Amino acid sequence: MRFLTVFLAILLWTCFTKAQTMVGLSFDDPSTKPSPNGIWQERNIKILQTLQRHELKAALFVCGMRIDSPDGKALLQSWNDTGHMLCSHSYSHSYFAGKKVSARDFERELVQTDSILRRFPQFKPYFRFPYLKEGATAERRDSMRQILALHGYQNGHVGIDASDWYVDQLLCDSLQKNPLLNPAPFRDFYVAHITARAAYYDSLATAIAGHKVRLVLLLHHNLINALFLNDMIQSLQASGWVFVDANYAYQDPVYQQVSDALPAGESLIWSLAKATGKYDDVLRYPAEDSEYEAPKWQAFLQQYRR
Repeated sequence: MRFLTVFLAILLWTCFTKAQTMVGLSFDDPSTKPSPNGIWQERNIKILQTLQRHELKAALFVCGMRIDSPDGKALLQSWNDTGHMLCSHSYSHSYFAGKKVSARDFERELVQTDSILRRFPQFKPYFRFPYLKEGATAERRDSMRQILALHGYQNGHVGIDASDWYVDQLLCDSLQKNPLLNPAPFRDFYVAHITARAAYYDSLATAIAGHKVRLVLLLHHNLINALFLNDMIQSLQASGWVFVDANYAYQDPVYQQVSDALPAGESLIWSLAKATGKYDDVLRYPAEDSEYEAPKWQAFLQQYRR
């Protein structure tokens, strides 16, 4: 109970003060599939323009199968040419933590996507596990960590986990039904969601480290970010957050720490907190998922329509 009290005190302090927490941006799953309201190039250009407007360099975590085409190479080239990190997110986005996929399968996919990315000067050997899952057992976790080390990769850890993908799914499904809908509720819910998760992980990181750390935010290369990334950045800046390049964020010593928590994965901050055994009252599993946001969305809509 004492740890819960301390954690809540830090959370309240973060919410009501202008904390100078630094955050870098990362984007998973770039794809050349069209959005409900346009071609992939429009989505890609809007994200890159927002990053340029704020003079930020992000990290793009790539699933090989989604960019293994001439259009996919053009997408990667656009990020490379504007100075963003290109990193691996496997080839097929498999659930490597499960029993159906072997360590050999994991290595094969790592090498397959590596062969695509290494031709780009902005390639950096970071690997982000699909679904942020490293395995339920120490044996599975350690086997994949050994493979990463053998091929010269670091874990592309997440500091702030979130469910922007879920808000994007809500938006895209709604646009399919009504292309003329007002996207404002989705914008407001997205910004509020990211702001809340950022405050939570910042508080947790401060509690376990004893000081502020530079956090890497997990986002996706999707429509919600193409439309409202700028709104989210401005909202966090207004709350005292400082945005930095992803490469600089990853230089924080916290990303060199290795957690022995099981199940392995989730945000590194979550995992380090789990390993202490002190924060179980404020940790949930899975750490982020649509099951948490669905009722919030319904409540938000009811309030929004009043």
